Amino acid sequence: MLLRLFLLFMLMVSCSSSKEQASTDQIPPPRVNCPEGGDCTFEVLQNSNLSLKTDPTGATYPEIEAGEKVVIRYHYKKDPEPDVMDSNHSEYLYFEINPGRVEISLKDSELQEVKMIYGRVCFCKGESGYFPVRKGNLFLYQNKGDLLVRGSFSIPKVPQTIKDIDERLTYYPEQ
Repeated sequence: MLLRLFLLFMLMVSCSSSKEQASTDQIPPPRVNCPEGGDCTFEVLQNSNLSLKTDPTGATYPEIEAGEKVVIRYHYKKDPEPDVMDSNHSEYLYFEINPGRVEISLKDSELQEVKMIYGRVCFCKGESGYFPVRKGNLFLYQNKGDLLVRGSFSIPKVPQTIKDIDERLTYYPEQ
Protein backbone atom coordinates (compact mmCIF):
# COMPACT_ATOMS: atom_id res chain seq x y z
CA MET A 1 0.00 0.00 0.00
CA LEU A 2 2.78 2.42 0.93
CA LEU A 3 4.56 1.59 -2.32
CA ARG A 4 1.41 2.42 -4.34
CA LEU A 5 1.04 5.78 -2.59
CA PHE A 6 4.70 6.55 -3.25
CA LEU A 7 4.32 5.63 -6.95
CA LEU A 8 1.16 7.73 -7.22
CA PHE A 9 2.96 10.69 -5.60
CA MET A 10 5.92 10.33 -7.99
CA LEU A 11 3.57 10.19 -10.97
CA MET A 12 1.85 13.41 -9.88
CA VAL A 13 5.16 15.19 -9.32
CA SER A 14 6.55 14.11 -12.67
CA CYS A 15 3.40 15.28 -14.49
CA SER A 16 3.49 18.69 -12.87
CA SER A 17 7.15 19.20 -13.73
CA SER A 18 6.44 18.54 -17.41
CA LYS A 19 3.77 21.25 -17.32
CA GLU A 20 6.28 23.67 -15.82
CA GLN A 21 8.73 22.88 -18.61
CA ALA A 22 6.10 23.64 -21.24
CA SER A 23 5.34 27.03 -19.68
CA THR A 24 9.01 28.12 -19.65
CA ASP A 25 9.08 27.79 -23.45
CA GLN A 26 6.59 30.66 -23.75
CA ILE A 27 7.72 34.27 -24.08
CA PRO A 28 7.32 36.00 -20.70
CA PRO A 29 5.12 39.09 -20.61
CA PRO A 30 6.90 42.48 -20.52
CA ARG A 31 5.91 43.04 -16.89
CA VAL A 32 8.34 40.77 -15.13
CA ASN A 33 9.46 43.26 -12.49
CA CYS A 34 6.28 44.57 -10.91
CA PRO A 35 5.77 45.45 -7.23
CA GLU A 36 3.64 43.03 -5.22
CA GLY A 37 -0.07 43.75 -5.04
CA GLY A 38 -0.55 45.16 -8.50
CA ASP A 39 -0.15 44.78 -12.24
CA CYS A 40 2.29 46.52 -14.56
CA THR A 41 2.36 47.32 -18.25
CA PHE A 42 5.25 48.58 -20.32
CA GLU A 43 4.53 50.29 -23.64
CA VAL A 44 6.65 51.56 -26.50
CA LEU A 45 4.75 54.31 -28.35
CA GLN A 46 6.45 54.92 -31.68
CA ASN A 47 6.08 58.09 -33.74
CA SER A 48 5.17 60.08 -30.63
CA ASN A 49 6.34 63.10 -28.68
CA LEU A 50 5.99 63.71 -24.94
CA SER A 51 5.31 67.00 -23.21
CA LEU A 52 4.29 68.09 -19.72
CA LYS A 53 1.30 70.44 -19.87
CA THR A 54 -0.38 72.58 -17.23
CA ASP A 55 -4.16 72.94 -16.98
CA PRO A 56 -5.98 76.14 -15.87
CA THR A 57 -5.91 75.01 -12.21
CA GLY A 58 -2.11 74.72 -12.27
CA ALA A 59 -2.05 70.90 -12.27
CA THR A 60 0.45 69.27 -14.62
CA TYR A 61 -0.19 66.25 -16.85
CA PRO A 62 1.67 64.42 -19.62
CA GLU A 63 0.51 64.67 -23.20
CA ILE A 64 1.54 62.27 -25.93
CA GLU A 65 1.20 63.61 -29.45
CA ALA A 66 2.08 62.32 -32.90
CA GLY A 67 5.74 62.98 -33.64
CA GLU A 68 9.05 61.51 -34.67
CA LYS A 69 10.31 60.13 -31.33
CA VAL A 70 9.54 57.08 -29.19
CA VAL A 71 7.71 57.46 -25.87
CA ILE A 72 8.14 54.80 -23.20
CA ARG A 73 5.27 54.43 -20.71
CA TYR A 74 5.48 52.21 -17.61
CA HIS A 75 2.24 51.85 -15.63
CA TYR A 76 1.73 50.24 -12.21
CA LYS A 77 -1.87 49.70 -11.15
CA LYS A 78 -2.32 48.67 -7.53
CA ASP A 79 -4.93 46.02 -6.83
CA PRO A 80 -7.97 47.79 -5.33
CA GLU A 81 -8.86 46.94 -1.76
CA PRO A 82 -12.11 45.00 -1.55
CA ASP A 83 -15.02 46.87 0.01
CA VAL A 84 -13.06 50.16 0.06
CA MET A 85 -14.44 52.90 -2.14
CA ASP A 86 -11.91 54.98 -4.11
CA SER A 87 -8.97 52.68 -3.37
CA ASN A 88 -7.73 52.99 -6.96
CA HIS A 89 -4.05 53.84 -7.21
CA SER A 90 -1.81 54.06 -10.29
CA GLU A 91 1.73 55.18 -10.88
CA TYR A 92 3.34 56.06 -14.21
CA LEU A 93 6.79 56.66 -15.59
CA TYR A 94 7.17 58.34 -18.99
CA PHE A 95 10.19 59.30 -21.04
CA GLU A 96 11.00 60.08 -24.67
CA ILE A 97 13.91 58.83 -26.78
CA ASN A 98 15.15 59.23 -30.32
CA PRO A 99 14.35 56.08 -32.31
CA GLY A 100 17.90 55.71 -33.65
CA ARG A 101 19.66 56.24 -30.32
CA VAL A 102 21.19 52.94 -29.24
CA GLU A 103 22.38 53.67 -25.69
CA ILE A 104 21.42 56.20 -23.02
CA SER A 105 23.01 56.68 -19.61
CA LEU A 106 21.70 59.63 -17.59
CA LYS A 107 21.82 60.80 -13.99
CA ASP A 108 19.83 63.35 -11.95
CA SER A 109 19.10 66.57 -13.90
CA GLU A 110 20.22 64.85 -17.13
CA LEU A 111 16.99 62.81 -16.92
CA GLN A 112 15.18 65.83 -18.35
CA GLU A 113 17.05 65.23 -21.63
CA VAL A 114 14.51 62.42 -22.12
CA LYS A 115 11.69 64.42 -20.44
CA MET A 116 11.27 61.81 -17.68
CA ILE A 117 7.95 62.27 -15.85
CA TYR A 118 6.60 60.40 -12.81
CA GLY A 119 2.88 60.33 -12.09
CA ARG A 120 0.89 59.23 -9.06
CA VAL A 121 -2.87 59.10 -9.50
CA CYS A 122 -5.03 58.27 -6.51
CA PHE A 123 -7.66 59.65 -4.15
CA CYS A 124 -5.00 60.91 -1.77
CA LYS A 125 -5.20 64.65 -1.24
CA GLY A 126 -1.91 66.45 -1.78
CA GLU A 127 -0.07 63.27 -2.75
CA SER A 128 -0.92 62.87 -6.41
CA GLY A 129 0.06 64.51 -9.69
CA TYR A 130 2.74 64.42 -12.37
CA PHE A 131 6.29 65.55 -11.68
CA PRO A 132 9.49 65.94 -13.74
CA VAL A 133 12.11 63.48 -12.48
CA ARG A 134 15.32 65.24 -11.43
CA LYS A 135 16.81 62.68 -9.04
CA GLY A 136 17.83 59.21 -10.17
CA ASN A 137 19.48 57.37 -13.01
CA LEU A 138 18.50 55.69 -16.27
CA PHE A 139 20.28 53.24 -18.52
CA LEU A 140 18.68 52.25 -21.81
CA TYR A 141 19.98 50.06 -24.60
CA GLN A 142 18.09 49.29 -27.79
CA ASN A 143 19.06 47.23 -30.79
CA LYS A 144 16.69 46.28 -33.63
CA GLY A 145 13.62 46.15 -31.42
CA ASP A 146 15.25 44.69 -28.32
CA LEU A 147 14.92 47.21 -25.51
CA LEU A 148 16.58 47.09 -22.09
CA VAL A 149 15.62 49.75 -19.54
CA ARG A 150 17.12 50.00 -16.05
CA GLY A 151 17.01 52.80 -13.55
CA SER A 152 15.93 54.17 -10.22
CA PHE A 153 14.46 57.51 -9.24
CA SER A 154 12.87 59.42 -6.39
CA ILE A 155 10.28 62.15 -6.11
CA PRO A 156 10.53 63.89 -2.73
CA LYS A 157 7.03 65.44 -2.99
CA VAL A 158 4.99 62.22 -2.86
CA PRO A 159 5.24 58.61 -1.62
CA GLN A 160 6.20 56.12 -4.35
CA THR A 161 5.58 52.44 -4.94
CA ILE A 162 7.64 52.26 -8.11
CA LYS A 163 11.15 53.52 -7.51
CA ASP A 164 13.05 51.18 -9.82
CA ILE A 165 12.58 49.92 -13.33
CA ASP A 166 14.30 46.89 -14.79
CA GLU A 167 12.56 45.76 -17.97
CA ARG A 168 13.50 44.01 -21.17
CA LEU A 169 11.20 43.53 -24.11
CA THR A 170 11.10 43.13 -27.85
CA TYR A 171 9.04 45.43 -30.04
CA TYR A 172 8.90 45.94 -33.79
CA PRO A 173 10.36 49.32 -34.75
CA GLU A 174 8.56 51.10 -37.56
CA GLN A 175 10.75 51.75 -40.54
